Amino acid sequence: ELARAVTTLKPYFWGQDRAQYASKFKTKKSLSTKLKTVVALDYGAKENILNCVSSLGCKIVILPATAKFSEIMECEPDGIILSNGPGDPSATFSYTGSEIKKLIYETKLPIFGICLGHQLLALALGGKIKKMNHGHHGSNHPVKDLQTGKVMITSMNHGFSVDRNSLPPNVYETHISLFDGTNCGISVIGRNIFSVQYHPEASPGPTDNFYLFDQFKNSMESMTKIKKDYI
Repeated sequence: ELARAVTTLKPYFWGQDRAQYASKFKTKKSLSTKLKTVVALDYGAKENILNCVSSLGCKIVILPATAKFSEIMECEPDGIILSNGPGDPSATFSYTGSEIKKLIYETKLPIFGICLGHQLLALALGGKIKKMNHGHHGSNHPVKDLQTGKVMITSMNHGFSVDRNSLPPNVYETHISLFDGTNCGISVIGRNIFSVQYHPEASPGPTDNFYLFDQFKNSMESMTKIKKDYI
């Protein structure tokens, strides 16, 4: 389990200009009501993920990997990012799994998982993870979007993969690796919940993968903001 070693220790905000660290976190006074609010759970988040979301006109609150469901909902989010990060996803899931399950089953919030976040989401939905023989590492990995047939060149860095045969009936595969056929994306039927194994914020070539951030923003636009008294 390595996410605890790299996650932020305190919540902070991310704007289009630079990160603005808050010495004392008070959502009601600090968050803008004009922008969509995204909570990014930091398992080792890359800055350009935050930049890509921010560029769409979103206010981002970064929370530690250990954040509880109640702490997440206090931010009154319009959407959730499950970030990338290092380590064994099953080990990280041991303390994040219950909170992710609550986000899935106790809210209607859009959720976007990336890399480790993709694996954690799959586990929370009832899937399984398997260790890869060599893993995927580099910036020239071809991935096919099974919904459009489009092939993108992507950046990857992982040693575990989602076992597609373990996915429940309400979860379908959206992307596959053209190197070895392993799973590279999932989505939940009837929900704005999806994830990819690769790094859409990285640009080894064309920025073809930025459409995923647009998809996430569009999913938030279609949702009514969850209020603090959601229970």
